[in-house]
Amino acid sequence: MDEKFHIGECPICRQGRLLLFRNLESGDIYGHCEECEQGFLTPDELEERTGFLTLASDDDADWATEEQISRSVWANYKVWRVTS
Repeated sequence: MDEKFHIGECPICRQGRLLLFRNLESGDIYGHCEECEQGFLTPDELEERTGFLTLASDDDADWATEEQISRSVWANYKVWRVTS
């Protein structure tokens, strides 16, 4: 089973976890809220509570791997494994 990762609670809805995905078009790793569908490309966007609505993008995405995360803007951010 592939490991999946998240970076904690969504600052917008406070209901969902921010799951880490990789945009297959751009290669960007971003946090995607499993509840409100808000996306954050950088820790700065997360801290500022800005970002984008992931439903507005037609780009495909897949779970980000640990290696991809380690080479991204999220490398120094606290990351947890998704357990359920």
